[in-house]
Amino acid sequence: MKLPLFKQVALLRDFPEEGFRKGDIVTTVEFLEARRDLPNAYYVEAFNALGRTIAVFLVEEDALEALTDHDVLTKRTLEIA
Repeated sequence: MKLPLFKQVALLRDFPEEGFRKGDIVTTVEFLEARRDLPNAYYVEAFNALGRTIAVFLVEEDALEALTDHDVLTKRTLEIA
């Protein structure tokens, strides 16, 4: 399932090393084609509520989900380990 670039998507699992949780919204910025034993992946960019970049990190394709008309956004404070 190839996702479009520069679109918001939801994380399907926690990324504690980055401080993000399942359901957080990130934006796809670069697609990395699978090679040998590495799966398809995306670099994603996470923004705070004011639109400032707070993280860029790599996420495997199967840990991302496109947003739908039934999804809603929510607010939480980022907890960095």
